[in-house]
Amino acid sequence: MTETDPIKRAQTLITELNKAYQVCKQATTDDVRFQEQLDNILCFLSKAETVDNRFLIELEKFYQTSSLLMGLSALNPDAPTRAAWRAYDRFHFDQVKTKLSLYGPTLIL
Repeated sequence: MTETDPIKRAQTLITELNKAYQVCKQATTDDVRFQEQLDNILCFLSKAETVDNRFLIELEKFYQTSSLLMGLSALNPDAPTRAAWRAYDRFHFDQVKTKLSLYGPTLIL
């Protein structure tokens, strides 16, 4: 497994999520916010070259915000969008959470 495989895999999964989301998105504030999240992370991934902690932190920020939008907002994703989100969710827990190193004080609830 080369160092760029997680980058390409994340980019592929998020691109698939974006394509699936385009079919069901509406014009709500949460839809705009989720689309901005998708656009920002895809832009970051297109420039990423190595899998370092900065890369992992960006994916974690995307995941935290997007998971709140997917679960607790007015977003109304259809079945293909939910399936694409679940695929990314599995990747995130397998490839990002296990390798992410947090620095500084953290809050444990």
